[in-house]
Amino acid sequence: MQLQTLSEWNTGVEVLHNSDFHALTFDVRNLLPQTLTYCGNAVYLARSLALERVSAILTTRTALDELLKTASIPAGKGIAISSAPKNDFFAFHNHLAAKTDFYTRPNNTSIGAGCTIGKFASIDAHNVVIGDGVVIEDFVRIGANTVIGNGTIIRSGTVIGGDGFQFMRFPNTVGKVAHAGGVSIGAGVEMQAHCMIDKHIFGGDTIIGNDTKLADGAHIAHCAKVGERCLIAAGAIILGSTVVGNDVWVGPGAIVSNELDIGDKAFITLGAVVTRNVGVGEKVSGNFAVPHDRFLEHLREIR
Repeated sequence: MQLQTLSEWNTGVEVLHNSDFHALTFDVRNLLPQTLTYCGNAVYLARSLALERVSAILTTRTALDELLKTASIPAGKGIAISSAPKNDFFAFHNHLAAKTDFYTRPNNTSIGAGCTIGKFASIDAHNVVIGDGVVIEDFVRIGANTVIGNGTIIRSGTVIGGDGFQFMRFPNTVGKVAHAGGVSIGAGVEMQAHCMIDKHIFGGDTIIGNDTKLADGAHIAHCAKVGERCLIAAGAIILGSTVVGNDVWVGPGAIVSNELDIGDKAFITLGAVVTRNVGVGEKVSGNFAVPHDRFLEHLREIR
């Protein structure tokens, strides 16, 4: 699709440099080739222009003028101008999801051999691929564009592929942001009762890696990526676009904020509220979470 399509749909957007794009995102850490994104200031505009996979950017006239004082637009990069780039970006995304086939995936629905599926489970008819030996209990809901690996177990009450909590404040209203992506669950995963796995907002997948286990009531938000062999305890929440490495422990009731990186073998203790990146092998505790040793020192001081 060409950037000029955005201007044709919304005449308030001016295209200065046309280009092709094949994906949208606001998370520049997880870019597909030829992505359209938005930037509200010159700093983020410069960073986005430097990314090879960003082919088109929606920004403000002020941000562009500020950038052009010290830099130029790289060849091949599309630039569109808007007075409200964030709002126009998400409104365009909603239009693409509702009125076009931009995000539509082929229907490759299949169920593997030896599966046990409860008669009260609800599985969408469009593009759900279930591997061999999968167990899906009663009252599970599986949405479109979901892939489930071999030997995975999904306990009663779990919802996979529902919409996440992403809304936009438009003038005089609060609007829903369409969720047009999917969910990819690896092999040997177990999700105990009432887990919630939100689908991706754009064309990608929320990901749960091989052999990861989720206890009752765990919630993985849209666009998150959870690695292999992780243990996500009861009531834990991993928010949108966060990337969790392999062999990570997330304790009961812990909350991991959005757009963070959690390193391999990290240990997040029960009830922790994580608002910063966690390094490889690092153990964090508390609200807001700090290295576990510092947390214990603070407890000794106040007791």
